[in-house]
Parts: sequence; structure tokens; C-alpha cells
Amino acid sequence: MRFATALTTVVGACLAAAAFAAPAQAMRPFDTGISYIDWNEPAALEHVRATGSTFAQTPIRWAVVAPSKQPASWNPENPGDPNYDWSFTDAWVKNAVAQGLTPVFQIRSAPTWAQHCTPIGAYDATCEVDPAALAAFTKAAVRRYSGTFEGLPHVTYWQGLNEPNLSLFFQPQFENGKPVSAIHYRTLINAFYSAVKSVDPSNLVISAGLGPIAVPKYTIGPMQFTRELLCMSAGKHPRPVGTECEGGVHFDIFDIHPYTTGGPTHEGGPNDVEMGDIPKLQNLLKAADRAGRIAGAFKRTPLWITEYSYDSKPPDPGGLPAKIESQWIAEALHEAWSAGVSNFFWYSLADAEPEPQRPFSETLQSGLYYWAPTAAAQRPKPVMNAFRFPFTAIRQGKSLQYWGRTPSSHGGKVVLEALRKGHWRRLAKLKASSVGVFRGVVHSDYGKDKKGAVRARFGGSTSTPFPMRRVGDFYHPPFG
Repeated sequence: MRFATALTTVVGACLAAAAFAAPAQAMRPFDTGISYIDWNEPAALEHVRATGSTFAQTPIRWAVVAPSKQPASWNPENPGDPNYDWSFTDAWVKNAVAQGLTPVFQIRSAPTWAQHCTPIGAYDATCEVDPAALAAFTKAAVRRYSGTFEGLPHVTYWQGLNEPNLSLFFQPQFENGKPVSAIHYRTLINAFYSAVKSVDPSNLVISAGLGPIAVPKYTIGPMQFTRELLCMSAGKHPRPVGTECEGGVHFDIFDIHPYTTGGPTHEGGPNDVEMGDIPKLQNLLKAADRAGRIAGAFKRTPLWITEYSYDSKPPDPGGLPAKIESQWIAEALHEAWSAGVSNFFWYSLADAEPEPQRPFSETLQSGLYYWAPTAAAQRPKPVMNAFRFPFTAIRQGKSLQYWGRTPSSHGGKVVLEALRKGHWRRLAKLKASSVGVFRGVVHSDYGKDKKGAVRARFGGSTSTPFPMRRVGDFYHPPFG
């Protein structure tokens, strides 16, 4: 394990240098969010805003909102049907909007009466969900949060289910040894899309985020799953195959969960999508767009990451120390943006409640806040600043290549500073684009001895110092 620490150093008589304007690509927006916020306390959504995020996601668990037994007489498409319990999501969405956040609802799980077989495994796993029942519930949910029902806010973003390529959440994955989950999910996402758009065509549908790694006989790798979902061939130049997807599979945004067993440049197997594999997934999606295999709102389908994280140490003894995690967070955001990802969500806001009887590897300590019994009592981890104000500065030859995004995603003056003789001195002045992204090159001898650190300052905010070289890739399970 190797980590470059920020060291004080004496360089040159002057640190003045020229900062070159970032190319037009730097104008591309990059929004961040927090996923699976299971707290509906106002303080929890205040904390989301404090991370620099503009999006917040929470699940609508169909099996919890709907009755456990199907009533003899009811209207499942009616958002006001008394058999539904929307109390949690009503409070949550009001709190999210009050904080100026864009809410994202993910519909997941299913009541037993809406499934054709009995799922095995996770609490909210599904097994052969009835597409018509899913569509009916989806209509009820979208109508309730259409902006026209009992004063509740309008929710634009809707996601259909979770990780359908993992047997932990979606069953069956195989039948008679042949993969079938992508075929089943295609039917479900088409029904989900139709239900969402029937209420408001301007709403946007996000496909279920895919788990990152293939596990033989249990999990279908996301590259294989995506090819089968969209009826595309393998290889560097994917082409449409078969007739099952003619007319396109219906969604507006594609989602991946590229949890990585190493650093942010780490690549997985041929059918995996870890962070270093995002370009090959983008290549497949671009080919599917050209072939008309995706029927959505955009000519070029946006790619989101709605789950990514590392457990931290503390509290997880197998997690990443704060210095390494802070650098990997900044690098991961940079890698995602560079690969064309438009939205990046961290999983999740706060650590899971301690469970002494379970090993740390089975619980999640990947929050940007330490766990506490109430959201108001939760305190931010040192790594949160790297997510709020991501910044990288990597020495290449005789220059420093920098990238960052301001905490507010607003444009304005940014100052780069270098650590010299124990003090931070101005290295360059530049301007962030209107969406807060800045990128460019500084020509300077600073850091040529592989010592020192650079940070960015925007208004009253300062980024976590970056030591001008990567930590490097080494094996590390994301959940400790």
C-alpha cells in the first residue's frame, strides 16, 4: 500500500504560473447526490445539502406501502386509496424539496400477491413480478407525486427496481442454466416506463442500477446483462442482434453501480463494470443509441451512477483510512466525469447502526456522516469535504493537470494554492464554468520532486489538499 502525503517543500523563488483555460468539455454539468436516505427527519435532508449535493434518492418500497394481502375491493391505481400507507414518502419528499433538493424515487420490492414465485434472500428481493401489478402501483405513486395531489411536490425522476442482474434482489437469474433476468427486466421496465409517462410525459425514467461484478451461477455481469437487455452483440463494435428489441427498450437514463475492488482506475473482468470500466459501458450504450435499441427522451442516453462508496476506517477496521479515501473519492468523481457520467450519487448519507453480532464486512460504514441515533446528532466525516468539493491535481511532465467542481456547482473565481514552507501560497487563478466545473493545466516546477500538495479555494470553501500523484491501485473490497 502506497500513499503520497502532502509534504512542505521549498521550490523556486516564485510560484506564479499560467493557468490555461479549460476546453469546452469543462462546461458539461456534473451533479452529485446521496442515495438511499432512509431518514425523513428534516436534519437528514439538511445534511444532504451540506454535502454539496443537489439530488436525493430514497426507495418507495412497494411491499411496505401496499397492503400485505390484496383487498377484495380497491383501486391500486388510486394514490388516495386507503389501503396504501404513504406516510414516510410524503414527509420525506416535503423535506427534500424544502432543502432545494431534486428528489428521486426508486420503486423496489413487491408484495407477495404481485409475484409469481417466492423470493429467497434479501428482505426486498423479488421473484417474477407481475408487470401489470407493477404498472398499477407505479401509476398510483406517480399520480401522488405529480404536483397536483393534496399539495405534495412534483417528482420528476423515477427508477424502476434495483440491481436486476443480482440474485440477491431479482429472481430468477437463470432458468435451465440460461440467463433470463435481462429478458424479465425488459418486460418490467417497459411496463414501468409506460405507467410513469401515462401520468406525465415530461417525467424521466431511470433504469435499475446494475451491480458491478459477475458471479457464476448467481450474478450476471452488467455488460452481459446490458447486451441481453438491449439485444446487442459483444465486442468493441456492438451491433443489434435479434428482433426482440425492435422499437427499443424504454427508459430515459441508464444507471450503473460500479463498486470497485481497488482504486478509481481499477478495471474488472470482461463482463464487469467497475469504475475503470465505465468507458466500455459507454461504448455499448452509444452503439445501442445508434441502433435504436433505447427508446427514451434523449438522443444520447445519459449515464448515472446512483451508488458508489468505500467503507471508512474508523469505524470499520477494514475500511479505508481518511487520507486515502479522500483522495479516492476525488479521483472517482474525476474519473466518472471524464467518462461522461452526468450524475454521481454516494451510498449513503450516514453509516449503518452498529451491529456488534455481525462482522463489519456485512454492514455498511460508507456514510459521509458517522452514525448517531438521530440525524441531527450525526457528524460529518473528514472525507465529506472531498465529495463536497472534489479536486485533483496530478503532475504530468512539466505541468500540473487539475480538475474540480465547486461545492455549489456555481461558476466564479477559483484560486489554486501550493504548500510552501508550511504556508499556502497562490499558484494560479482561474475561473470555474457556469456549472462549477474547472479543468486545465498549470505550467510550474512545483511538485517535480514529488513532494508537496495543491488545493483549490472557492469563496469561503477550500478543497482537501491533493498530493499531485495518485495513491495507486491495490486490492480493497469497497465494504471493508
